[in-house]
Amino acid sequence: MADLQQFRYGHVLEFMSPENQALVAHYLTLLQSRQYAPLTLEGRIRALKSFCDRLSPRRRCVIARDLTQTTAEDIDDWLQTVRSLGLAPSTIHNTLTPLRQFFAYLHDEGHLARQPIRRHRHGVILPESLPCPMAEADIVAFFRVIDSVRNRLIFLLMLRCGLRVSEVQHLTWSAVNWEAESVRIDKAKGQVDRVVYYTSDVAQALRQRQALGNGGTAYVFPSPYKRRVGQPLSKRGIQHLMTKYCQQAQLTTSYSSHNLRHNLEYPIMPSRFEKKRRTSGVTTHSTLHD
Repeated sequence: MADLQQFRYGHVLEFMSPENQALVAHYLTLLQSRQYAPLTLEGRIRALKSFCDRLSPRRRCVIARDLTQTTAEDIDDWLQTVRSLGLAPSTIHNTLTPLRQFFAYLHDEGHLARQPIRRHRHGVILPESLPCPMAEADIVAFFRVIDSVRNRLIFLLMLRCGLRVSEVQHLTWSAVNWEAESVRIDKAKGQVDRVVYYTSDVAQALRQRQALGNGGTAYVFPSPYKRRVGQPLSKRGIQHLMTKYCQQAQLTTSYSSHNLRHNLEYPIMPSRFEKKRRTSGVTTHSTLHD
């Protein structure tokens, strides 16, 4: 029998009955056999946790004991709660979608009489917006305040190569082809492999990062915490850095790391990590650290 604890973040569903945990574990094992990415499996777990956490105490107890007791009214109540909390439509949608797929599995397996998530009753309309690249002046101001080789490389990989946060997070040195000046990304979104080529400023930052060492791990960006030795830097850690540097640069627009992916054609910037750099006609010295 599949064990839920073998999956990353499986422990967050320990409040469920053993029967429920076995159902979820079997479902995740099926997805795993179909080559679903680990991050997708984690998303399924987090969706179930988010759903149960925002039910009324009485219904939470019932569903934690038996997931097959979930009804359309439970979905109604959950939607009303998350909307009152001000969750974005995209966040609600990104939880509903994996829930719908999980309940469809329960229905197909004969555990549920009817799918509790109804398309016309529970559908969430998502606003369609164009990609939002960072303004050129904001990019310059953002990189100007970064005083770390590691952190500069993190955001250059997003800016120059279009890497996602999770792809930067899990990048290994073995994926870097120094001769071809490229990086191989395996099993990216949609289980697609691809090769991206980097520019001279990324090459320089990669060499500087390599010279500083990797703490004995295969990752380009290993976690700095002892409790996570051998693991990559967390997504939350990267997002925190983005917020910190945006604040230090005094940017008035709110940006996320993903915004950098839409600036691939931005011209090469002077490196802060050369011994000297020229800005507005004034030569200044930069501080270099990891």
